[in-house]
Amino acid sequence: RADTAHNIESRKALPKRVPDLRPEAQQTTTGQKVLSKVPIVKRAFKRSKAEETLNDAALSFTRGILMGVFRNDPDKPLDYERKAALKDWLDLLSVSLPPEMGLHELIDTLRYNVDNVSQSVKNLEMIVSKHYIPNPQWSDSCTRTTNGKNFGFFCGFWKLLHIMSVGFAEQAGGLSLRESNPSIRVFSPSDAADVVRDYMTYFFNCDKCTSRFISQYDSCKFDRCNRLTDKIEDAPADSWKEFPLWLWAVHNDISRSKANRASEAYEKLGRKGQARKWENDMKAVYPHIDQCISCFAADGTWDEDSVYNHLEKEYWIFGHDVNEKVDEFLEYREKPHYGVGTYLCLAIGGLITTWLVRKRKLRISGRHKKEDVLSDRFSQGKYRDS
Repeated sequence: RADTAHNIESRKALPKRVPDLRPEAQQTTTGQKVLSKVPIVKRAFKRSKAEETLNDAALSFTRGILMGVFRNDPDKPLDYERKAALKDWLDLLSVSLPPEMGLHELIDTLRYNVDNVSQSVKNLEMIVSKHYIPNPQWSDSCTRTTNGKNFGFFCGFWKLLHIMSVGFAEQAGGLSLRESNPSIRVFSPSDAADVVRDYMTYFFNCDKCTSRFISQYDSCKFDRCNRLTDKIEDAPADSWKEFPLWLWAVHNDISRSKANRASEAYEKLGRKGQARKWENDMKAVYPHIDQCISCFAADGTWDEDSVYNHLEKEYWIFGHDVNEKVDEFLEYREKPHYGVGTYLCLAIGGLITTWLVRKRKLRISGRHKKEDVLSDRFSQGKYRDS
């Protein structure tokens, strides 16, 4: 990472083209659409759940800073408060994301060059352009549309928050990393929540979402002011888990609110409508009962210890046990380019394989012999009328 310690001006010229991360730009090429439907080729396009989660989070992080850091005035440098908020956000992610996650390269480069990044959107784009996301499209789980709107960014951003918050608890806010790096910055649970608040205030590109979050934050909703301690060295072991559980509660509240707004029409239907509204409400919460039955106590309330274990399994276990395929996927590399020849070769390979499989099935079943016999009979005119 010696390259990240240098100033931007001392670098070689970077590519001018920055990945277009707007929702409307996230389109699959014609070749990918066609080939992804061929059974033998389909596996090549399929990603594991861990790959999808990490890629969705990385994609939303990158798009978030490109679209949000200079959203107020792209022609002016960041003021002191915004620059501090950006540095805090990058520092928090640095100590919280899985160590194997390739996004660290980009985060560290931004951290070491934060003075230059804060001067112009061009400097920010120059750095981002050198760190391509392995797959520039959100997964199917994040691209379901509602009323024609694509919510890939918001879905990926929540994945980023869950990965970061669980990693924060696992790393004790960076305290567990201090042995290998004595100068590392450490956050308390209260500090981490403040960083998220500042990010939402200055950089989140959704005014309505920001207003709701800030209102709940400042009113200490979900017991934030009591459950998130400002202690670090003397913090109880379980206190670190309160940060991801608080964010989980915030996420569930937003999901339930959206479900309730969508089912307001059912209120006119009386008890049947209320039952339908309750059903929608239960579908909105995470985790669902079929995903984690132990997350629900006998009285129907949440068992937060089980909830945390579920969050850890979904958003952190792959951080400790990344297989070779996922590890390779997480490494940043120059964006590959696939020409027509590549797709043609894959298509031909798929057709040949399909033909060989069919031929083998015919040989095993003997069906081709029966067809030959029938063909002979027809040629002899025995079944001309039929």
